[in-house]
Amino acid sequence: MKSGDSLRILLLLAGLPAAAQTLPPAAVEFEVASVKVAATPERQPMFCIIPCSPGERLTVEGARVDIRYMPLRKLIITAYRIKPYQLSGPEWMQQQRFDIAAKMPAGANPVQLPEMLQALLAERFKLVVHRETKDMPVMALVVGKNGTHLEPAAPDADALAAREASAPGGRGLYTGDGEAHLGDNGLTVTGASYGPLRGTPPRDGSPRFDLLAVTMSGLVDLLAPHVDRPLIDMTELKGRYHMQVSMDLPPPPPPGDAPEGGRGGGPGGPVGDPLGEGFFKAIERAGLKLEKRTAPVATIVVDHLEKTPTEN
Repeated sequence: MKSGDSLRILLLLAGLPAAAQTLPPAAVEFEVASVKVAATPERQPMFCIIPCSPGERLTVEGARVDIRYMPLRKLIITAYRIKPYQLSGPEWMQQQRFDIAAKMPAGANPVQLPEMLQALLAERFKLVVHRETKDMPVMALVVGKNGTHLEPAAPDADALAAREASAPGGRGLYTGDGEAHLGDNGLTVTGASYGPLRGTPPRDGSPRFDLLAVTMSGLVDLLAPHVDRPLIDMTELKGRYHMQVSMDLPPPPPPGDAPEGGRGGGPGGPVGDPLGEGFFKAIERAGLKLEKRTAPVATIVVDHLEKTPTEN
């Protein structure tokens, strides 16, 4: 595997209150919004450490909100600050993709974007939802019996990553979360939900990722694709931490040979998952572990949703 390929291996959201009730209307709305059926984007070099679709993106610049090639399912997940496993609704929500260009009202804060999306979905797609709490089998991220060995993040981790990302040379890569820059010394990601990241090209067959300032919520987002059930943070840790994740890539098979079966990635994880194995080893070194449990999980249930939005 080439270093560029390994850096392009494989978005994202917080929890949900548990009360079961009809959801109130959002109090904040976009000043103006254009909603169009998305055209299939062109392929381009990309980096997604959390699986993402090429072209799928949400950016905020000042009062301008630009959403590209995003399925209705992801829009609802973003609007209600939930994880994918917390949403129940028709399967076609994942196939219907849209481009949205919107302007936030004067004085609005980007943290209010989910509430603005709630209002847009209700107005333009006639979305009606309700909450339910269900007992589910989950994977819990917890502190091990001997406590943690976590390294606190450097106070200037974000600034350091920003300087590396703005260094001359290199090029930008598409990413579904944050901004990615590939230079002579490797990859730098800034502005992502999991915090700043540095990726080192493999010189010994093992690429390494440094999570420079990851929270437990961000760590759960990174781990979730590598386990077979909903993953919940139960550590009660509130800080930001530096963690190293190394990938042990198997050697490529000789030409003409069929690849052997891969190794398991982790607790219930996919087979042949070197990134997942790297994450599981990293949390073990940090004094964290995963436990299978049953827990009440708050969910959003879609009662009504139109496939076609009302006209702009």
